[in-house]
Amino acid sequence: MSGYAWHPEPEHVEHSNIAAFCRRHGVDGGYRALQARSVADPEWFWERAVQDLGIVWHVPPQRVRDDSGGIAFTRWFPGGRTNLVESCLERRVRLGRGGAPALRWEREDGTRGVLTYGEAATRSARVAGGLRELGVTVGDRVAAYLPPGPEAFVLLFACARIGAVLVPLFSGFGADAIAVRLADAEPRVLVTATATVRRGRRHDMAATARTAARTVSCVRHLVVVPDRAGAAGEPGPNWDTLAGSEPAESVPLAVDTPFLLLHTSGTTGRPKGAVHTHGGFPAQVGSETRYNLDLRPDDVVCWVTDPGWIMFPLVAVGATLAGACVLTYEGAIDHPDTTRLWRLLDDHRVTVFGSSPSLSRTLMRHGARHPESPGRLRILGSTGEPWTEEAWHWYFAELGGKRCPVINICGGTEVGGSLLASAPTLPQSPCGFAGPCLGVDAAVEDALGAEPPEGQAGELVVRQSWPGMTLGLWRARERFARAYFTRRPGRWSHGDLVSRAGGEWFVHGRLDDVIKVAGKRLGPTEVEDAVLGDPAVGEAAAVGIPHPVKGEALWCFAVPVADGPLGAPERERIRARVADALGAAFRPGRVVAVPQLPRTRNGKVMRRLIRDVVTGEEPGDLSTLVNPESLDALRTAVRQQH
Repeated sequence: MSGYAWHPEPEHVEHSNIAAFCRRHGVDGGYRALQARSVADPEWFWERAVQDLGIVWHVPPQRVRDDSGGIAFTRWFPGGRTNLVESCLERRVRLGRGGAPALRWEREDGTRGVLTYGEAATRSARVAGGLRELGVTVGDRVAAYLPPGPEAFVLLFACARIGAVLVPLFSGFGADAIAVRLADAEPRVLVTATATVRRGRRHDMAATARTAARTVSCVRHLVVVPDRAGAAGEPGPNWDTLAGSEPAESVPLAVDTPFLLLHTSGTTGRPKGAVHTHGGFPAQVGSETRYNLDLRPDDVVCWVTDPGWIMFPLVAVGATLAGACVLTYEGAIDHPDTTRLWRLLDDHRVTVFGSSPSLSRTLMRHGARHPESPGRLRILGSTGEPWTEEAWHWYFAELGGKRCPVINICGGTEVGGSLLASAPTLPQSPCGFAGPCLGVDAAVEDALGAEPPEGQAGELVVRQSWPGMTLGLWRARERFARAYFTRRPGRWSHGDLVSRAGGEWFVHGRLDDVIKVAGKRLGPTEVEDAVLGDPAVGEAAAVGIPHPVKGEALWCFAVPVADGPLGAPERERIRARVADALGAAFRPGRVVAVPQLPRTRNGKVMRRLIRDVVTGEEPGDLSTLVNPESLDALRTAVRQQH
């Protein structure tokens, strides 16, 4: 990397939440000193962090953690009773901030609204009462197939209020993908919208949900949000019925009571359900949003995500713990043109904005520019996949005006938050992380379990449990231990390729994506950076393809800029660029021009799927892809350019 691109101003450091915590507890040395102490003495840190966050205990825990069962089965805050609704909503009302905005929302057609903390508390209580009337009790699952907006936000807290387990489903799923997750979670109730609109096109969500529900026996009630266009309502209970019910009081719950059952899947195997709790999840995400994103009560937080992904509950819970306001947007963020994003940020006075790097690459590809960055922004966030340096600089300059830190976070659905993050009180290099999150004992290890030399990559592992770690995989205890703890006993194996240099950490992609040419290893982002330096290329993916001599050959897949030419001369030029940047050994065997890359809705490029297409392997689960048609285009491009 090219050195620091951003330095914090002294007054920003002094007034940060990190500095306030360090002053209160006598920690000298700022974030790095606090991180070291939080790992050396997790009980000390987490006891003070939950106090700082304002976690409400009905019964205080007997201790901070019990790790006598080993890292995989650590119990956090044992003996405590709580309910995250009390900490997130009711506490704000009691503090006299019931009139402060908790949620702002906007849809693609321009309609918008605001929910105060008092209104959010009241509506969630009424919807919780309605769920109870449908027979939902503590431990019952409620599935949510909803677009971003007030219903998804309220339902999250309504389920938590009565101890029901929320099962979020990506709003772009088809009926088969929904049915698989319903069969696994066995929810009593499925809540959906009549329809959603994206890029001006209407998508009938209720019909999809109904088709999925017919394939399982567990769903007893389909609850539909009435069509905002005024179409006839659905038979049976609808959202308005729930929202008009007698309010339900929040239930004090044991800290390890499940709150969230969120499915994640790779390219093979059935989806696995990560379980998050009323105790661990708020502590983890509250710490990250307070100390890494530096959230404050006057902030408006917008993260481009879907209710079916971990970032939606992370932001909803983390922001309300801080007393901040969440902004949700239903629709395409670049529709009808790329100025939509800037208008959204300006109109709602957003101060903290987050997205995946793929959004920056998309806007770059379309030449998006704004005369000046949104003036109220003070923090940028990112997650989902590694940055390329060009895209990072674009985000830093075009969205943040080169004055906002870019807070990278790296974690996942099973993590219940993040393992690595940037810190707003430390200088930043493009694409870098400050290191592990507070209270997270992360390290980098090579195949033998040793720490690799500076600049060399190894696997990201965690040596102690953290509060947000999934309680396990739903109805798959053995699969949980096998997936994360078998390869490195006593360690959480995260599967990310990470290096450290100059005090910062850098993520290079998944271990499955590592390319090995004649015994030489490199991460795909290094190659993609070189490919994207060519003016003809808008997006790129690098994969290793089996080779009889080298073990693997490097192939690059490139999406042209604005559908421009990417013929033989351009492809040969790209091969030369990569060889010049990385060495002759890494000259790509082939450069393939494709119209699009396979992606999940949260922005991850599925390199494993690209490799499977080339090798003819069965691609497995495609339910998280936003553009499954890209695989047919890949097959055609590979054949045509053979």
